[in-house]
Amino acid sequence: MIKKVRLFHKFALIMVLLAVVPLLIQGIRMININREALEVSVLETHAQLAQAIAEDIDDYVSGLNLDLAFVLAFEKFPKMSWQEKMKVLLSVLSRYDDFILISVLNRKGDEVIKAHNPSFLQESSRLISRSKEPAFIEAKMTGVPQVGDIYYEADLPRINVVYPLEAEYEYVFVTATLSKLWRKIDGVKIGKTGFAFLIDSEGKTIFHPELERAINFEKATELPIVRQALSEFGTSIGVDISGEGFPNENGTGMAGAYAWAESLDWAVIMQQAKSEAYSSIARMKRNAALWIALSILGSVFIAFYLAKSLSRPILELIVGAEKLGEGDFSHEVKVNTRDEISTLANTFNFMVKKLKEFQEQMVLREKLAAIGQMASVVGHEIRNPLGVINNAIYYIRTKFEMSFGKELDPKIQKHIGIIEKEIVASNKIISDLLGFSRTRPPMAQPLDLNRIIEDSLSAVSIPETVKVEIDLSLELPPTLINPDEIRQVFINLINNAWQAMPEEGGTLKIRSYIEEEMAQVEVTDTGCGISPENMKKLFAPFFSTKTKGTGLGLAAVQRILERHKGKVKVRSRVGQGTTFIVSLPLAK
Repeated sequence: MIKKVRLFHKFALIMVLLAVVPLLIQGIRMININREALEVSVLETHAQLAQAIAEDIDDYVSGLNLDLAFVLAFEKFPKMSWQEKMKVLLSVLSRYDDFILISVLNRKGDEVIKAHNPSFLQESSRLISRSKEPAFIEAKMTGVPQVGDIYYEADLPRINVVYPLEAEYEYVFVTATLSKLWRKIDGVKIGKTGFAFLIDSEGKTIFHPELERAINFEKATELPIVRQALSEFGTSIGVDISGEGFPNENGTGMAGAYAWAESLDWAVIMQQAKSEAYSSIARMKRNAALWIALSILGSVFIAFYLAKSLSRPILELIVGAEKLGEGDFSHEVKVNTRDEISTLANTFNFMVKKLKEFQEQMVLREKLAAIGQMASVVGHEIRNPLGVINNAIYYIRTKFEMSFGKELDPKIQKHIGIIEKEIVASNKIISDLLGFSRTRPPMAQPLDLNRIIEDSLSAVSIPETVKVEIDLSLELPPTLINPDEIRQVFINLINNAWQAMPEEGGTLKIRSYIEEEMAQVEVTDTGCGISPENMKKLFAPFFSTKTKGTGLGLAAVQRILERHKGKVKVRSRVGQGTTFIVSLPLAK
């Protein structure tokens, strides 16, 4: 069978397509036009920053040469005495913080004199041989100044520079720190994720914001941008040619560029998370998607608005039928079309109301039939024998004391106490059963509710470890109640309260007041509290969390209050305590 398509759906689809398709075409065209320009602009920014850092490195190296220009005056410095040379070296060190030490080497590479910066206390004044320094070997072979490889000592970056002096075949050996240069490079940031690092001509990391990588000279050739820079060695500047970004060590997509410092064959790598670098493109896409979405929503809204007079009441009826199928009789179908559908909705609501009443009556009849039969048997067949047993215990105790003139033996007294305690517990079960099974309205009369509370409290044996606090309103007017049944309510709540507290005790609070033209009584404990899953079943018959008990105590409380046209509410927090709030109508 061919599935039918409603006219409403066809009309809504046409409206959506007319609005969405042109916007989609325009949005995609706009993104394609501007995406490449934005990507080029981002990469140019990275490249310019990388080139600026490379120029700073070249300037730094040039500065080293200028700083030592007067030392390298070939016709003057070699002819000075050793004392004069030492004074010159110390003078240079005092003016330039970047110099760690300066020494004069002989032809073999041995230090003849040496001066070191006092800021670097770890440096030794002992003269040593520099003959195996790569920079010295290269300078001796070529006769031109040489800069050695970078190395780290005490987490500080250093380089060695050797300047050959033609006269007397002497050499000036300089150890300089790159700390200032490193800090300057580290201060170059792009956004939150962009930073620069340096590599040498072999792809080893010589500077990185994560210092351990530079100290360990980690290989960075796993990064595509580094491999690209090495493959174009000597090219002054370059950018990521993939256009798609490149992954870093953690797999995050990165955008970047590089530039070579010609003086030292170092490459500056500038990188930034692709998501941040191209955020403007992402915003452009989001804006386009937003307008498309708004257009779709507008079209759908107009289409649905034109058809809602027919679809909405039908959907309401469908929802109502689904709720009814799930057993929810509280849902009401609201339709105000003033036509046949409105009549159908009203008929449906009337049917649900009657079904709810019928179900409640059936459930109540089944419960009361079962509990009523049991309560009848218990009330007549058990309560009377319990009374006889209680009288017999009293007679035995009295007769023994009159006959022998002394108190009972402690063991006998203990067992008689056990019997009396169990008789009281049995009577409570019978009272709960009778309280829950009663269906007729109670024989109520205007009474002092505070007096009933006090009587209930005196009828309960509360342990000494439980502190009782009472706050009863003196302005509480008479309440329309049956005293015996309401006393049973408070006895059950008070027993539950002190039994919920730990052995070390707690506090039981009882407070009465007026609110919403009803008498309110709060019974609060500081016990273990009630879990959320048990709150749902708290007043269900035969449900109990205690090892002993019938589970009818709270069910009887609710049943008695309902018959008095009152109600009971619960507030509880696990580990902090529970409050039962009883509401009863005032006498008019």
